[in-house]
Amino acid sequence: MQSESMDKREKLLQTALELFVKQGFNDTPTSKIAKEAGIATGTLFYFFPTKDELIISLYLKLKGQATESINVALPEVKSTKEVIKTYYEQSLKWSLRNPNEFSFLAQFSNSPYLKKIGADEISAQIAPVLRHFRLAIEEQQVVDIDVNLLYALISNQVFGVNQFLSANKFTKKEQHNIIQDTFFMFWKMIER
Repeated sequence: MQSESMDKREKLLQTALELFVKQGFNDTPTSKIAKEAGIATGTLFYFFPTKDELIISLYLKLKGQATESINVALPEVKSTKEVIKTYYEQSLKWSLRNPNEFSFLAQFSNSPYLKKIGADEISAQIAPVLRHFRLAIEEQQVVDIDVNLLYALISNQVFGVNQFLSANKFTKKEQHNIIQDTFFMFWKMIER
């Protein structure tokens, strides 16, 4: 029974993802999510008592998937610069493999819902990247500025490069070269 319950929850999250990306948060009523998922509205509210909780649950799930994908590539990396480069590359690779998920995360990050995530939750998500930026500053590899600004810069670069790559038809090799080149440009901007 629990497996069936989890299947319904996952079906609701997947349907919500598709509808939110297509129509936005405000134009997607929970009744439509339930109907499209083939699940009773009451069941949706059993799993997610409010639409806000549904949106936040989906965000946390997708952010976790993206982080997990990035972390898989990190153990082989040694230098601080290589860790930051791997974070950048893997973020872009994940975004290209998961366009709906990335689009949802971008939409969420530019919405009032971001304020509904606790500061502790956000800190936990970005702490590893901030730690590597601090280390790069200590090692005098990058300029000594607020690590939160460095995080904003790399995040916006990932978003912009993803938009560019998604809007054009590039071969895998061309994508790879663009990712490499844009990281080089990012690093040039912040290096000491």
